[in-house]
Amino acid sequence: MNHAAPDHWEVSTGPSNWFEIHRPPGWTCEAEGSIVHLRSSDDRITLTLHSLWLDQPSGRFDAESLQLDTIFPVRRNVQSIAPLDLDAPTVGLEGEAVLGPETPWWKRAFSSPEWRRWRVWAIKHDEVCIIAVYLQNEEFDPEANTLVRLMLESLEFAEPLAEPPQQFARRVLEFASQHYPGRHCELTDHLQLRLGESTINLFNLYRSYTNAPERFDEMVEPALQTLLEVEGWSQDRLNPPLDEVRDRIMPMLYPEEVQQNQFQEFAASPWVAGLAILYVVDEDDAYWYIRDDLLGQWQIDLEELHEIALQNLDAYFEENPMEFMLSGEEDGPKLLMPSRPDAYNTARLLSETFHHGVQDILGREFAVGAPNRDFFVAFNLDHREMLDQIRKKVATDYERMDHPLSSRLLLVSSDGVSEFLSDEP
Repeated sequence: MNHAAPDHWEVSTGPSNWFEIHRPPGWTCEAEGSIVHLRSSDDRITLTLHSLWLDQPSGRFDAESLQLDTIFPVRRNVQSIAPLDLDAPTVGLEGEAVLGPETPWWKRAFSSPEWRRWRVWAIKHDEVCIIAVYLQNEEFDPEANTLVRLMLESLEFAEPLAEPPQQFARRVLEFASQHYPGRHCELTDHLQLRLGESTINLFNLYRSYTNAPERFDEMVEPALQTLLEVEGWSQDRLNPPLDEVRDRIMPMLYPEEVQQNQFQEFAASPWVAGLAILYVVDEDDAYWYIRDDLLGQWQIDLEELHEIALQNLDAYFEENPMEFMLSGEEDGPKLLMPSRPDAYNTARLLSETFHHGVQDILGREFAVGAPNRDFFVAFNLDHREMLDQIRKKVATDYERMDHPLSSRLLLVSSDGVSEFLSDEP
């Protein structure tokens, strides 16, 4: 069985929500595609988890699954070690290796190779195989080895497993082809599906799917149906005069990287902390992004568009007041967050009117975490003991929530909004 980690340990999530692993406080976690890097606070210990999706999960699983030729081409003293105590097949090896490029032959006579101790495990669960690589910077430490084993034995796999992004995209393509046989369907770059004359970005849909893979059909069908409904809109509706839509222009926050890669043809303004502002026209059943060419047709610039959007944002929340949950004590830490999701909740961080209202509750300066489009948490800075806890919670929610926005914290002050870079007063 999987062992329970100490209660005070933190949780890291693997790619596509395939697994969770617990780590001691102070350890850092960095995700890079299918790889998760865990590192001790003193940088002495590194544990790297490389996740592989197996096309043939019932195939061979033994020491060859560890792929040592790829990980440690130059190695010696390799031997088997005890498998991990998990509800999953595991194999393990240990040995020594020379890391980095192999020393040229003409230098070998003048230098000695630097050998490092390592341990490697392969852990298999259904279609996922995790290759775990453990390195130390110093002499092999039995206590550190025990700690790493405890971390690995805390692994918990999702049930069921979500398919990786490209397989998910192919599955959506197959679904679209079956349900809309008269429409041309194809996958394009950046996880996008072209259906008829319209294109849908599958990024957010995939994020939702990884949280509930069993709900694939009920997630995909309404998304594609909405896409076709928008495609059926007339050109007049997609190219309206400004006067017809002025009161429905709204701002929408997006990660700047996503905006630059996937929304290049739409009007956008850079903001803070790796975020950008896009602008949408709000419809009864959807919203659509304002293209750059529409600004020329409307004879306005980006600054004027921004002012229109902010005025409408304040008017929207005057008509639809945001209900808050406030927790904490009068002279202690306070948390403020919206009671219900709304596509424009985090856009309120652009509004000075909103800032003034929250400052009346939390003080002149307050911090904000906005892990996704629909949700934020604002908190006062008088009591710093909760800062790390909120920072970690925001980072976790950013990895799991739909419409992810930012894992960073923001600072709201009389000077406006900036990234919260330090926990120092």
